Amino acid sequence: MPLVSESTQKRVSAARRLAYGHLAERVKRYPDLFPSQLDVTGLNDRDARLAMAIDRAVTLRWLTLQAVIEPMLSMPWNKQHHVVKTALLAGAAQLLLLDRIPDHAAIDESVEWCRGTPAERAKGVVNAVLRRIVRLRCERIEKADLSEVDQIIRTDGSGWSLTEPVFAGDIADRVSKQTGCGRPLYDRIAALHGQDEATRIALHSMADPPIILHHADACDALAPHEQPGFHILRPGESLRGVLADCPSAIVQDPTAAAAVRATESMVPDCIVDFCAGRGTKTRQLAAMHPDARLIASDKSKLHLRTLQELKPLGVEVLTQADLTALAGQVDLLVLDVPCTNSGVLARRIEARHRQTSEFRLQLRDVQRQIAADALALLSPRGTLLWTTCSIDPDENESQVEWLTKWHDLEVEIMCAERGQGLPGENPEVWRDGGFFAKLRRRQVQPG
Repeated sequence: MPLVSESTQKRVSAARRLAYGHLAERVKRYPDLFPSQLDVTGLNDRDARLAMAIDRAVTLRWLTLQAVIEPMLSMPWNKQHHVVKTALLAGAAQLLLLDRIPDHAAIDESVEWCRGTPAERAKGVVNAVLRRIVRLRCERIEKADLSEVDQIIRTDGSGWSLTEPVFAGDIADRVSKQTGCGRPLYDRIAALHGQDEATRIALHSMADPPIILHHADACDALAPHEQPGFHILRPGESLRGVLADCPSAIVQDPTAAAAVRATESMVPDCIVDFCAGRGTKTRQLAAMHPDARLIASDKSKLHLRTLQELKPLGVEVLTQADLTALAGQVDLLVLDVPCTNSGVLARRIEARHRQTSEFRLQLRDVQRQIAADALALLSPRGTLLWTTCSIDPDENESQVEWLTKWHDLEVEIMCAERGQGLPGENPEVWRDGGFFAKLRRRQVQPG
């Protein structure tokens, strides 16, 4: 049964129907959110952009929007019907975080979307709260200040001044709500690196990340990144067009690319990318080590099907079970292990809602099991490349310590990056957060 009635569908634009329906499912699952692509097939370009913008803004700034909305409700947020939550979050996102959307369209269509649903009687609540948010806005400001409790910051660094001190509270509470990164992550980073760094990383997590490529030829669609060999897709340009003109180009941030670059001096005969995912690092390995036997694998059947597209590059695709035949033969074992994605929250926006100690420790154990399953592949003089897009030591430095303690490995190089780039900054400085370590079999000294 459709969430909204046929008559309601006629009064709500196709873009909002699609975005609100997708968000309603997320509201029901919150905070257990995982990547779920919005299918905009059938929408024109303008409507597709609007639907994706609403979906992203709500998911990215969920806690920000909730902090604005919740004081305006007579019934607690966790008691509201998921349809009401969806209409309020999506409507508030349009009023506060998106451009060129008439207030009446955001309000009226959010209200109408509730018609014909079990929450139809709450239309008045949705209408009243969204109209109050319009009155809450005072004026647009070029650069918002997190120290001000009556301002709301946007992803480009601009913002709105507000008529009420919505973000009153201590610095940790204010920053976590303003940026949407949440208290568990903020408190964890502050404990490790101090409050200033936690604030910087929280701001990094909500900024608009650029699309970065390497192995691409210079062209009008690309601007240079500060890292030599990398380029940024200019706003409004077509990524598909760039990739068509330069099929060797790889969409990859300098931090992620640094892990494979650390193997540049190696001459391996056999490489296994054990958790290859969609194959970004596999493509990089194929370009860097063209003479090696390169095998990509993954636990996911979907990813294994995607990896088949790399066969023209000379990549073999095997299941992880099939890899056991290579025990003791792999010169370079790449473990790009599942992680909390805490270094790429501006890109993996759903992951900000899962940044708890329980989830982090659960993933730590998953990572260790992957290592235990894969390390038998290493040759006696083999190298392990451990890499994550996390900034947390539990998934990085502590795992390296565990590997060297229990698995006869020693560290050759280790590199951590906590991310660069803030709302409104030049995109040429952008770097995702991440980590890699290059370890080799410990050699027994003669005598």
